[in-house]
Amino acid sequence: MKFDTIIRSFLIAILVSFIALIIEGAYYGLHLGNTYALTAGFVNNYSDLTSPVNIIFLAIIFVLTFVIALSKISKKEGP
Repeated sequence: MKFDTIIRSFLIAILVSFIALIIEGAYYGLHLGNTYALTAGFVNNYSDLTSPVNIIFLAIIFVLTFVIALSKISKKEGP
């Protein structure tokens, strides 16, 4: 696996995670401490954009996007 493949996959994962954060912020508002975020329906104590559960969800989105992009780019480049 080439180093540039890993870098491209990493950049794609960062872009998708950033887009998810922007969509979430645009939908719920970027005010810290508000009661609206991705996790508001599940966790009442931590329901703003900086809550630990929300950051975990964004990390899961990042990791899954990285793995998917890495596998797709690796298949496309071939042996």
